[in-house]
Amino acid sequence: MPHSQPSPRVPYRATSTPPRSPLNLPAVPSYRPPQREYPESPTAGLDRNRELHIKPPQFSLSQTPTPRKRYLPKYVRSPKRALVYLLLLGLLGFTARTAYHHARNDKLLNWSKRGEGILGAGEIEDEYEDDGLCRFVSPVEAYQRDLHRLRSLFPESHTLSSHTHTHSHTHNHSHSHHTYSPTGHLIVSSEEGAPHPIPQLLSLGEKRWEELLSRQSRTLEEAVKEYTRRYGRKPPKGFDKWWEFAMEHNLVLPDEYDRINLDLAPFFALPKEEMKRRMELVENMEKTFTLVIEDGEVEIEIRDPGGLKWGGTLPRAHETSNLLKGFIKYLPNMKATFSIFDQPQIYLSWARRGSLIDLGLRGEVTTLLQETDDSEVKLSRSCAPKTNFRKDRGYSEGKSFIYDSLEAGDPCQNPYLIPLHGLTLEPHGHDSLPKPHTQLLPLFSLAKTSINSDILVTPLDQFHDNPGKDPVWEEKDSSKLVWRGSPTGISMMNRTLPWRQSHRIRLHHFAANTSNDPMAFMIPDLGQSLPGGEDDQLGDDHRTGKTQYHASSGSSSSSSTKSKGGEERSMTDPLTSLEDEYSTEEVMQFYYDMKLSGRPIQCSEEDGTCEDMRQEIQWAGHQGAEELNRHKFLLDIDGNGWSGRFRRLMSTNSMVIKMTMFTEWFQPHLIPWFMYVPAKLDFSDLTDIMAFFRGTPKYPELGFDETAAALARNGQCFVQRMFRMEDLQAYMMRLFLEYARIAADEGVDMDFTMSDMVTDEEQEGVPSDWSEPDQVELELEDQLQV
Repeated sequence: MPHSQPSPRVPYRATSTPPRSPLNLPAVPSYRPPQREYPESPTAGLDRNRELHIKPPQFSLSQTPTPRKRYLPKYVRSPKRALVYLLLLGLLGFTARTAYHHARNDKLLNWSKRGEGILGAGEIEDEYEDDGLCRFVSPVEAYQRDLHRLRSLFPESHTLSSHTHTHSHTHNHSHSHHTYSPTGHLIVSSEEGAPHPIPQLLSLGEKRWEELLSRQSRTLEEAVKEYTRRYGRKPPKGFDKWWEFAMEHNLVLPDEYDRINLDLAPFFALPKEEMKRRMELVENMEKTFTLVIEDGEVEIEIRDPGGLKWGGTLPRAHETSNLLKGFIKYLPNMKATFSIFDQPQIYLSWARRGSLIDLGLRGEVTTLLQETDDSEVKLSRSCAPKTNFRKDRGYSEGKSFIYDSLEAGDPCQNPYLIPLHGLTLEPHGHDSLPKPHTQLLPLFSLAKTSINSDILVTPLDQFHDNPGKDPVWEEKDSSKLVWRGSPTGISMMNRTLPWRQSHRIRLHHFAANTSNDPMAFMIPDLGQSLPGGEDDQLGDDHRTGKTQYHASSGSSSSSSTKSKGGEERSMTDPLTSLEDEYSTEEVMQFYYDMKLSGRPIQCSEEDGTCEDMRQEIQWAGHQGAEELNRHKFLLDIDGNGWSGRFRRLMSTNSMVIKMTMFTEWFQPHLIPWFMYVPAKLDFSDLTDIMAFFRGTPKYPELGFDETAAALARNGQCFVQRMFRMEDLQAYMMRLFLEYARIAADEGVDMDFTMSDMVTDEEQEGVPSDWSEPDQVELELEDQLQV
């Protein structure tokens, strides 16, 4: 099978752009985790505000907030005195920032120090900056050390060479037989002697990280040019203030905000009066709240008192308004309406969305303003006609691993996801909560998938949760993959729905399987056995299980061995794989501790569904953060919407394996196989992943333990450097500046300009052959194909 390189998903980005020179980024300010635990859910109501001594928000059920007067301190009322103060403060600030940046300008790009051990004795201090923040480390180098260590356990199975231990940072895929699919998966080759796919994924993740760091803008001028090149339009007014905020708070990847453009692109094609009408429409929607920004102040407006019946509405509205206060002085007067639900609500058709995006890129507006708001959602209408969901709903690629989490979570290209996730299992109709809409509405939502057209925001649920007492990697006493959670995922489970197929219910039953049926999975070939499998070099204690070896060893007296094809095997050869087999019960007991906890919720008592759940599920007790932190491997999986616990899990010294179908605001910044490990929602790759990092029941010591520790360390660094409150504020500030341009009155110039800004002729990728009548034909064709 021919090797193919993955194509990075960067919307509206020209592939011919030459790479920039490496970027030297300073370290971020010191991070201090919160010292008290917060409720797991925002549904604690107003008691949470009283506990935290938070001033209650001001509410207004009217359409416009009461204006407030603003006063200046006496010492700045004199213009001359104020000017002197400003000059002195500016000089001091410039001097301090210059010294700070000169002291740290090489820190982040030099993210991986070379050493004999990432987590070895005497090396741990090398992973921290002077301010105590962690340094990203190299999983590839950790893998190389692991490989040398593990192969050394079988010296008669490989050639011993002085060149086996290398710290090269090259990412060589020349020996790969696997294929990168546009669905976001690395398709595993069935050829004999093919390399194990996980080292290739580790190399890809590290290369992506290095490339992202090296291409970031370093000045406002560069950022403006990059913005214009990516999106074909000028940045929004206030972009210079956003850049100052980004630099002040040391954003690591200041150019990577494609998610915002993807969400807002269709709105550029709406006429201003139509945009105003739709904003008014969502303000009057049930189960929403609106943030009203005027003269540097924010008020919460709720026109549907029924939305207050749910205890999470007020905390979410209040926390979002508090988030804005870090940059509200830079925002114009505007309104933004938020859904109170965990799930998305907007299901715009693919044809309509595409036509609006193309019109907006050309600076044109649509004349087709009457969109149908169907009472029943057909997911296929949100997919392009040539996608796998529309062509072949039974499409399967066989054995594979995720390399691109955004593409792999797309149900249009991966229709196997549809019957496996609660969001796509349950119908979305007129009586659903939340109520879906098939027209474009400016609704801000906490979660969405690739088929939704909601405007994504940064959720704050569980943001401040304390990770708890957390042993260092070497002191964790369990190598099982652990998870505890409630049976969420479907809004209301009943006997008309296949609720047993939803992701959390399946996860519980997957790990609880006590069958004696054989279960086969992939393991690394480290030379575990002598020819014919008659003996092993680790002694009689490990002589259990069945292993089918793809390459056999040669004579024990030789310094090299030969595979089935006759080639000599050495310590420097690429790692290959074997197929191992154990009883299902033994596999589950060795690798997993994943259980539903608590009791049945979100189920129908009337039709007996809750009782079915009580009888079928062996409910586990709740485990706190400290108990979970004993494990080296932590699982993260969706609930009703996104996973609020992800940040806390990544804050620990454990490696995180994440399963999701949702797109999230930080996704462009979170690098798979460098900061965490992505896994498929059908669990087909999960045991292969665990066997690589943990070993097997027969050979528990043959896991790539240091590699897993490096991924865990990078997950911590991601939280400390890229998942701070300042990072959420930077995302929301840029989103609101973009939205303010779309929501502005007719004739108001909301573009940012500067003297050396790129010209209109330099804008790329804007289509010129789309006509508005084409939209009608596409809509008709789309409806006929469904």
